[in-house]
Amino acid sequence: MKFNITLFSVLFITVLGTAQVTNQGKPISWKFTQQQSVAAYNMPAIDVAVLQQQDLVAAKQKETQWRFAYEFNVSYNLDNSGTWYTMPNGDRVWRINITSAQAKTLHFWFRNFYIPPGASLYVYNANHTDLLGAYTSKQNSSGPYFGTWPVSGESVFIEYFEPKAQAGQGKLEIFKVGHGYRELYGADKTGQEVLSGDCNYDVECFVEGIDNLKDISKKSVTRMLGSTGDGAFLATGALINNTANDGTPYVLSANHAWSETAMYTFRFNWINPVPACPSFLDGDGSINEVQTVSGAILRARREESDFMLLEITSDIPTEWGTVWAGWDRSETTSPFTYCVHHPAGDIMKVCRDLDAPTLLDTEEGEFVWDVQSWDLGVTEGGSSGSPLLDNHGRIIGQLWRGVSGCEGNQSNGGGDQYGRLGKSWDTGATADARLKEWLDPNNTGVTVVDAYPAQQIYAVDAKVVLYELGHAECAANAAPVIRLVNYGTQNLTSVQIQYSINDATPSVLNWTGNLAENASTFVDLPELTGVLGNNTVTITITNPNGATDGNVTNNTATADFIVNQSYTITDVTLNLLADNYGEEISWVLTNQNGDVLYSVDQDTYEDGESYSQVFNLTNAGCYTFAIHDGYGDGICCGQGQGSYSLTTADGEVIIAGGEYGQGESVSFKLEAPLGINQFNTFAAIKVYPNPSAGQFTVQVPSGYSPEYKVYNLLGQEVTAGMLASGNGTVNLSAAANGVYLLKVADKATGAVGTFKLVKE
Repeated sequence: MKFNITLFSVLFITVLGTAQVTNQGKPISWKFTQQQSVAAYNMPAIDVAVLQQQDLVAAKQKETQWRFAYEFNVSYNLDNSGTWYTMPNGDRVWRINITSAQAKTLHFWFRNFYIPPGASLYVYNANHTDLLGAYTSKQNSSGPYFGTWPVSGESVFIEYFEPKAQAGQGKLEIFKVGHGYRELYGADKTGQEVLSGDCNYDVECFVEGIDNLKDISKKSVTRMLGSTGDGAFLATGALINNTANDGTPYVLSANHAWSETAMYTFRFNWINPVPACPSFLDGDGSINEVQTVSGAILRARREESDFMLLEITSDIPTEWGTVWAGWDRSETTSPFTYCVHHPAGDIMKVCRDLDAPTLLDTEEGEFVWDVQSWDLGVTEGGSSGSPLLDNHGRIIGQLWRGVSGCEGNQSNGGGDQYGRLGKSWDTGATADARLKEWLDPNNTGVTVVDAYPAQQIYAVDAKVVLYELGHAECAANAAPVIRLVNYGTQNLTSVQIQYSINDATPSVLNWTGNLAENASTFVDLPELTGVLGNNTVTITITNPNGATDGNVTNNTATADFIVNQSYTITDVTLNLLADNYGEEISWVLTNQNGDVLYSVDQDTYEDGESYSQVFNLTNAGCYTFAIHDGYGDGICCGQGQGSYSLTTADGEVIIAGGEYGQGESVSFKLEAPLGINQFNTFAAIKVYPNPSAGQFTVQVPSGYSPEYKVYNLLGQEVTAGMLASGNGTVNLSAAANGVYLLKVADKATGAVGTFKLVKE
């Protein structure tokens, strides 16, 4: 839905009486239903090819800034630009629409920035799929500038709400518009890598030897957006503690990430919700919000050791859980090092070298920490300024330059150099060229400082990660594999593993072994049987080393899977009514091997038209239908009343909908129909009494002696045997009260009949 007009229609609702407008985390205009024009401004065209050629030259060295955007100088404020709308109660909304053709993202710099109490500011794209805000009076900074994080798309709205009581008090002047010509958002919106090289390693993945340290360090690292006369660039920095332990928001980065304008925005906790680990379940799956602050003061910098110390001028919310990293200026060589960073502006990554760093002399005449080769991960442009951390998780330097990188999905074997914190400490001639006065304000003379707030590593701390669910598409069972990790300083020798499905009584597996700190092992759990629909597998570990776990927050892992409805082999029909943008619709039907059986590409359907497609499916197996909308807003209901359904020949609905955003999918299973003899045999089997106290009589046809197995709802086999012709018996007297599944198998055909048993 691309609009090539200069005034956009926006929806309004009438606010009755003197009711107070409350903000629930979205712009107030999103609730409006009456049309109102919004002033729109188009940026001039830019020559992206020239910028990309310049970037190719700069990319050969990491000690240059990783530029991603061109910036236009503008002057848009509340008085000379945009559109005001006054509501019946006297509250006001100001909006402006800014477009830069072919931009992947847009970001904005403000000066004369002041939001009075009760007012709010939002930034969002035209189709409402990317939103920043609300910015409120909490974002008022002592610095002269305020910057936003990039928003996806080439057309972005800025919306300022001002209550009647604060009329005329707000100040906003947009003086720079950033046109992002490099992709920034593929990773966190789809879970796929689109920015950095394929050999980078997600910070959420398990890292042998440093995992507990890395999970603390990632809370310090920030992706930095800076502005220069040459455009906008990305770098990496880290919150760093001082001897006063007072949370002064100092950020350590590289001197070559310095900007004369002192215009910086910082994003914390940008971590992939779908980490690209060696397994698909290794991350915690949490989706983090856009956590950004803007504004900084340069406190010190020095070219020779390539350090820069900034102080953020905005408050960092405590609920973000950020950590100020500790540091070590003693120059003691660490037995191993690691680095947490944002390569090429990507989501947070980690690299590790199990060898000690060496000192390397440089042409600048100053020795630097040299990591000759990473044994896990690499760094890239955009990683500049990221912290080098020692075996205690303390910063000992920041990334200056290097040649490490990816060749395909493998490291190129190159190394990196880091400016030494020990050299940056007091070698500079004045306070603005050294760290000492800022990180040791009381001149204590200490050489080592730990993180703030204090981060405890416990003697006994076992962690569980659901490494693999072991569930095939359309299957009814899951065979989980867990990763058991020792986060404690004491070797882990035993733990109790409790596992269950759908809140059933947990089963217990007792593990014994010997895991050193930050070591791990895999444990296969018994198969669990799900029920039709949604299922949740829960694994909890308790009693590590027969003691109380010092940290219970990492003792449980869960995962969901769906047991799909099965249908007898049948034709399946897709009925679809397109919305007002039929050209955005596409879909595909695949079999269990991933082969495309039927599909429709975008630009096929007409607006508002109805379509029907019959899928002739003659083979048993698992099928997946996926529908997609090219603009990300589904086919209902903002742009027409579109809908679709997938039905069997008998009229059973497999899936139906229309409000699916970017897309949705469903898997379903087709099975061969039972032969008439099999059907008659299973239909003739009777179970009584049911419920029972434990003894069940199973009446089977004469001359038929099938095998049987009984399972509990965890999928565990309880008993098995052969049913005698006539009246057989299943004895569950020794089993606990509950529901069980009796499965009767026909050995000749492989067919299985299932019956529910209830013991009470």
